[in-house]
Amino acid sequence: MDMTPILIALLVIGAIWGAYLWPNRSGGRRETPITSTERFDQWTHVMADVQRRGSAGGAVRDTVRLRRKRALVTLVGLSVVTLGAAVALRSLNWLLVSLAIDAVLAWYVGMLLQIKQREASRLAVRHEEVRPAAAGEPPVRIVAGN
Repeated sequence: MDMTPILIALLVIGAIWGAYLWPNRSGGRRETPITSTERFDQWTHVMADVQRRGSAGGAVRDTVRLRRKRALVTLVGLSVVTLGAAVALRSLNWLLVSLAIDAVLAWYVGMLLQIKQREASRLAVRHEEVRPAAAGEPPVRIVAGN
């Protein structure tokens, strides 16, 4: 029994997981010293984000959004690699693995769309509650003057 395709598959999957997990382990630029201008720039972005969002949950949302994007890119990459392996090796097993990954990708995209729809409906309800109080106010008129 030839173990080469299985070994290649394990190496590809390991490499993709390694690329996915390495930034979390290495810490990126967190350990490197930064200059005062970079620190000021980071601080102003954080303050602008807090002011724009109105809460400290903005950093958490950005982290979640980054994780979701990374997971989506990983699933698409796995899908392409396994389909390429299925075509190159003319293997039914690789094709089935590719179809399974495609099914997981479709499920994940559906889940993301459902989360987005829930968030939009939550925001619509919140803005509806705020809007009726302002309904009694007269509309703003813009008068052009010379």
